[in-house]
Amino acid sequence: METNNPLPDDFLKELFRDQFSESPSDHFVENVMEQILREPETVQARKPFFQSIKSSWPYVLLGLIVILFLVSSDLPFTDYIPGKEYITKNLLPYFRSLFSGFKSLQLSMKTISIPLMIALAGGLLVTLDHFLFRKPNVRHQTTH
Repeated sequence: METNNPLPDDFLKELFRDQFSESPSDHFVENVMEQILREPETVQARKPFFQSIKSSWPYVLLGLIVILFLVSSDLPFTDYIPGKEYITKNLLPYFRSLFSGFKSLQLSMKTISIPLMIALAGGLLVTLDHFLFRKPNVRHQTTH
């Protein structure tokens, strides 16, 4: 005759005698959580300020050229641009008077040639540095 004994073996009876099958041990959650590897936090890389300026200067230059064209042109639709009259009647004469001193500097070749040579030499050195000593792009790859 068979009994309703689920653990026929004496060794198994000894092992499970003090264990309760309905509730886990007191430190069960802590033990499981220790075994789970933490996922590393992903932090969005911040772009340095000088790189933001370096990458946006063509757009600023293009915007200034478009604004200068629209303000100084005689196209009929540019009369509807708000503030055009203020710019043409107040700001442009102010800048003309502000930079009128440069006309006398341009008349004498000696005063303009030295800064021009310095600017050209600096531009040449920067260009050579850029093309000759390019820094390779470093890409980090993780392998599993």
